[in-house]
Amino acid sequence: MDTTTLYPIFLKIHHFLSWGIILILILAMGKAWKGVFFKNRWNGTDMTLATMTILFADIQLLTGIVLYAALSPVTLAAFNDFGAAMQNPGLRFYAAEHLAVMVLAIILLHFARAKARKAQFNARKHRISAVWYTIALLLMAVRIPWERIFS
Repeated sequence: MDTTTLYPIFLKIHHFLSWGIILILILAMGKAWKGVFFKNRWNGTDMTLATMTILFADIQLLTGIVLYAALSPVTLAAFNDFGAAMQNPGLRFYAAEHLAVMVLAIILLHFARAKARKAQFNARKHRISAVWYTIALLLMAVRIPWERIFS
């Protein structure tokens, strides 16, 4: 298969996974905030949601890297003249902003999971998860290309 065949396949997977990560992250964040406000115990569902969030985020990152580095005609065009691409808001979004912010959000999700796992008390586990999930979700929300998602 050539890149013109693989590009739409990977793009559809990337779009589909974006909804998955957003939905799972909203569930995990909601459960974490509920744990903070109602002083719930940290349980298996919390850990499962944390694991699923990381799993979807990592798969999303991998498909995004394949698109970014090898398949996307947008980023491949940007690589031809990166300086000029940074002058163009559309190219800059995909060549730099989207990637940088999404990678940062995924790093924050990993940080949240690691810190919550090591936290000794239920309240701290929920608070760490709630705060960092919220920040990651907000970062993702401002750098999702919504016009392409709904097209």
